Amino acid sequence: MKHLKSLMFVVTMLAIGLGNAHAQYVTTHAKAAMPGQQRGLFYSLPRTVLQLDFVIEETQMMQGPYSDYVHYIGAEDYVVEDETVYTIKEVRMSTRAEADPSATFFVSMSPKKDNTATFCLTPQGILQGVGVECPQPVQEVAAPCCKPETPVNVGFKYQYGSGNVRGAEQMARSAADMINKIRDEKLKLITGFQETAFNLDTYRQMYADLDAMENDYLSLFVGKKVSKTIVKTVYVTPNKEVNTQSVAKFSSEEGLTVGMGGYGNVITVQTQSLQTTATMNAPSQSAVESLSIENKLFYRIPELANVKVSIGDQVLVESRETIAQLGVFMLAPLGNTRLSLDPNTGQVTGLGIEN
Repeated sequence: MKHLKSLMFVVTMLAIGLGNAHAQYVTTHAKAAMPGQQRGLFYSLPRTVLQLDFVIEETQMMQGPYSDYVHYIGAEDYVVEDETVYTIKEVRMSTRAEADPSATFFVSMSPKKDNTATFCLTPQGILQGVGVECPQPVQEVAAPCCKPETPVNVGFKYQYGSGNVRGAEQMARSAADMINKIRDEKLKLITGFQETAFNLDTYRQMYADLDAMENDYLSLFVGKKVSKTIVKTVYVTPNKEVNTQSVAKFSSEEGLTVGMGGYGNVITVQTQSLQTTATMNAPSQSAVESLSIENKLFYRIPELANVKVSIGDQVLVESRETIAQLGVFMLAPLGNTRLSLDPNTGQVTGLGIEN
């Protein structure tokens, strides 16, 4: 019996030694790696970042110089003070991939093996494949720089009379009289009061010119509203521990402020997992960080999630997205294999085994 136990021990040690001898690759989490003492490389799996583009209308409200005399023209809706008002018109959601620091690994390679496979990485270090032809890097084309907006002359520069200084009330009456005259001319044009015959295009142009002139005079009383569209971008990285994140604040007075330092209503992003990977028996993050795996590498099966962006109780945008870091880690064989991985999710998209 004693000899049998000794024999079994020797066989076990030989088996372990043979296993180590055939370990061409050893994959270790970056936290436990010692790259200075081993030959190998680092690779990362991707994580998903949400890109939220807020399309905001910025409206500059300017009080007319004769707003105190608005009753001369019978208007009830007018600008009572100078201010800037912001309104969210649209939120566009998209995703991008970046290297996940919590899913970065070191693959050490045996110095006794010369037929090591080619590892294909993106410029960020995200693994795309092993033992396959590396895809050509996509050249990112920089978006053309936006041309600066031409300044819009929005001031009130109308002059009346022969240049003599007159009181505001008298000038307001003159402006109101001019509005009535323009309206009379528009009415004559419509009713055909003028005997001169014009073609249809000429009539339309004349009416448009009178209409623009009337609006200019009206703005002296009701004020002006000048709007432009701006886009502000917020980046959000979902995680498993917190499914609702406060990412910005918005108010009609100050607009959008990224982070929690601003003023206004809180904008939240809720990422609700749909549990598409819940039934898979996968190692935890802590287990992955402590394991050293021979002739295998870690990849990831991503999770499908419902993503909702809200301001208070109002939902701004909602969609289903594939979120890599909400998924699970799995192991793929390494050595005499051809692996292709999706650089956006970390999922294995192709596997070939050589005999």
